[in-house]
Amino acid sequence: MKLSEIITNPVRMKIMQFIQMNGESTTRQICEALPDVPAPTLYRHINYLLKEEVLVVKAERKVRGSLERLLALNEDKVSENADIADTAYQFLMTLYGSFQRYSEQENADPVADMLSLRTYMLTLTDESCAHCLQEIREVLRKYAEPEKGGKSRSLSVISAPVSDAEK
Repeated sequence: MKLSEIITNPVRMKIMQFIQMNGESTTRQICEALPDVPAPTLYRHINYLLKEEVLVVKAERKVRGSLERLLALNEDKVSENADIADTAYQFLMTLYGSFQRYSEQENADPVADMLSLRTYMLTLTDESCAHCLQEIREVLRKYAEPEKGGKSRSLSVISAPVSDAEK
């Protein structure tokens, strides 16, 4: 199955984003980080991602009689299967679907919910861009743990070259 078809599901996208941001994670850590998704649903999608070889098991250990798996993205599978335009389209359509569902809510309040849409055009060397993206990942890791009483929010960062027509 094409990666773009696999990630069209918002739960699978959340799982992959969490693991990508953390490098590797256990199922328990994913459940704690995504409290708005029922555990059985997460387990089903994690198993699907394992079956499709998008996730790999890096290590296993016994914890109180059950097997705990340390999961990571299968970078080879993700990069080999990536039709960049198709994957970007699916990613953006998933975001669009989230915005659509949000806007259809009677109590949607973009100001109170801190809805933000921004594009920043940067002119950087490849080295500076890599450093910038690394710093963004480090900042996001600081806030990755769910806060008691917190509200789930989605934050997407897209880094892409600008075509000559867009300059």
